[in-house]
Amino acid sequence: MKFEPVLERWRRRELSQVEAAEILGVGERTFRRWYQRHDEEGLDGLLDRRLGKPSPRWVPADWADRVEQLYRERYAGFNARHFHEHLVKDHGFRSATIGPRPSCTSACWCRGRRRRGFIA
Repeated sequence: MKFEPVLERWRRRELSQVEAAEILGVGERTFRRWYQRHDEEGLDGLLDRRLGKPSPRWVPADWADRVEQLYRERYAGFNARHFHEHLVKDHGFRSATIGPRPSCTSACWCRGRRRRGFIA
């Protein structure tokens, strides 16, 4: 359902905040935030504020290429954790848990860690 009809029903006291939030598929606190933003900014206040912003997990293409090149030429066979440790320690890459690990394991050029109890 659209936000404005639910908001109007809530204002006419046909719905409680909990019921209105349930209809919209959000929590009660989110509904309160939404109607306050709607009152202050109109429909523009309900727009997703994340749109148009780069992802904090975004990695520049040249950085990703350099990581892949290092793995293929120098660290082949390392698992993702050990490879990441060497990238940070020896090559000055940023020490972030989101670093190259998700991209290298999903691209299948770096082995992920084995699960405990996994027999193969």
